[in-house]
Amino acid sequence: KKAMSLAAFSIAASYLKAGLDMFLDNHWEHHYDLSIELYSLYAEAEYSNCHFQEVGRVAGIVLKAGKSFEDKHRVYATLIKALGVENRIEDAIEISFCVLSQLGVHCPSPLPDKSIIMNDWMEMKITFEKKSDTEFLNYKEMTNNNMMAAMKFLHLLILYTFLSKQEYFPTIIIQMLKLTLHHGVCKESCVALASCSYLLCEFQDFEGSEHIGSLSTGLLERSKAQEYRSQVHLCVYGGVYGFKNLKLCVEPLMEGYRVGMQ
Repeated sequence: KKAMSLAAFSIAASYLKAGLDMFLDNHWEHHYDLSIELYSLYAEAEYSNCHFQEVGRVAGIVLKAGKSFEDKHRVYATLIKALGVENRIEDAIEISFCVLSQLGVHCPSPLPDKSIIMNDWMEMKITFEKKSDTEFLNYKEMTNNNMMAAMKFLHLLILYTFLSKQEYFPTIIIQMLKLTLHHGVCKESCVALASCSYLLCEFQDFEGSEHIGSLSTGLLERSKAQEYRSQVHLCVYGGVYGFKNLKLCVEPLMEGYRVGMQ
């Protein structure tokens, strides 16, 4: 873990592999929690080393041996990200949909009629436009473990659907906003709001985009979601605020870049 925190992923992988090699044949029975932890960490290290075939192999072991679906969340996320980096985006999306279904969140496939999607979109937009910054920043926090996990997988889908299946992009944002309203806010909520703000620019709704963008940046600071700062700044300051005054957006965009590159 120390090597991982220092981005020494090759060293981390070698340590983890040495630990795995020390396991006896019955380690899944006698050292289950440790086995889940080591295999999941090893998959993450090898993902960072771009050893995607090894990620797939290790993920297969955990998915077969894991006793609960919750124990498989971490390795599923690593596998999906590995598929995305390999440009196997269709596979990443398909597995994400399967995971979400098991978490109780169903993404419609095939998509419903565009009029239904637009009605859902307008409903979400109006709901969030009515919320003041103060009201939203005092909104309850998400506590349901399944929904928190679902938000993480939906967050991955924001990128993959934008790159490969853009017809699903608004639906993924809507789903994240619905979970936020029904179950409370989490770190991923700020990305959903920022993506919503960006998409509203496409519809020339700059007033709605600015308000929802403000909710996003406020939640970013409240939740201290530093890992999502680059995405939020790109969508908000590269979106509606960029249309208003690009010069004032240069520093926030550079800050997002610096954080993203760390």
